[in-house]
Amino acid sequence: MLRRVILLARKETLHILRDLRTLYMAFGVPLVLLLLFGYALTMDVDDIPMVVLDGDRTAESRDLVSTFARTGYFSFVATVDNDREVLNAFRRNAAKVALVIPLGFATHLARGEIAQAQIIVDGTDANVAAIAMGYASAIAQAQSLEFMQATLDSQGIGATANLKAPVEVESRNWFNPNLKTQWYLVPGLIAVIMAMMSAILMALTVAREWERGTMEQLLVTPVRPIEILLGKLIPYFVIGIGQLTLVIGAGVTLFEVPLAGNIALLYLISGIFLVGALGQGLLISVVTRQQQVAIQVAMISSMLPALLLSGFMSPISSMPTVIQYLTHIIPARYFLVVTRGIFLKGLTFGHLWAETLALLFFAVLMVAVAVRKFKTRLD
Repeated sequence: MLRRVILLARKETLHILRDLRTLYMAFGVPLVLLLLFGYALTMDVDDIPMVVLDGDRTAESRDLVSTFARTGYFSFVATVDNDREVLNAFRRNAAKVALVIPLGFATHLARGEIAQAQIIVDGTDANVAAIAMGYASAIAQAQSLEFMQATLDSQGIGATANLKAPVEVESRNWFNPNLKTQWYLVPGLIAVIMAMMSAILMALTVAREWERGTMEQLLVTPVRPIEILLGKLIPYFVIGIGQLTLVIGAGVTLFEVPLAGNIALLYLISGIFLVGALGQGLLISVVTRQQQVAIQVAMISSMLPALLLSGFMSPISSMPTVIQYLTHIIPARYFLVVTRGIFLKGLTFGHLWAETLALLFFAVLMVAVAVRKFKTRLD
């Protein structure tokens, strides 16, 4: 049996090496996806374009404006004179935030009264709007203390008052101190790329044999279905390990993502996940027998769930309850925990045994069903 499997794997390897399109899909597409997602997709929000409507035009109002400018979170694009110009700036996407300072701002401060200013945010992009409001609230709170201290200083009691916030909360980020988006995305991309590319490449293999008529030649030989499928799975498993190595190397080198955990454990669990993804593609290929149909089914059943239901794009906890239950059948959900955990947190097998068992169950199930569905007789 072993000799026949090796010979079939050798035959499949020669087919792969002679097909430049397969090699490009195996190694070119993952690298392109990594570069696109790594450089283009970012969740960091800074340099938010802002316009200023300063109706007071005093030193105090300019001080408030400069406070926003110094933070680096906002970039000022224009000074406007009325509300209509603010609306036009939003409509042209020239600005996302407007700082409105009314007439009498400095007068209220001098009297020790509450001086009001307004932040208007374009809520079209809810994520940017929420982050901008958070930035603005923090900046306004800090500036309020400075204005209060200045008022007390002008009255000769500032030195004794020495205003400070009653509660000071010091924050510290573990595992990703600078909150770099790439550190979060690249480990997740490993799961997405492997799930998508493995299923697509494997889905084409048996379907290609049926379309070319070479499957009939295999069926008249004394090989069993498990041997044929293993012979086709082994070369693509090696390719998958190569994809994993490529993405890890690019992530660590280009995006400086730390690998805090054991790389051998990462390869071990990745191998289990890879077998499951290849088994899924193999099952699709066995059932469809047509390359065009196989690749469509593979993309729908692997790429979309890996992107949308694994926790890669948005936290699973924020999804509707029904969708949260549905994510339990998505293997990329478990593998995402593994990659991010090993990369950023240095998790060990003791922390990841449940995810590993889930991936192992999926791998065994996919391969077993593919073998059972494989027909050794022509219809």
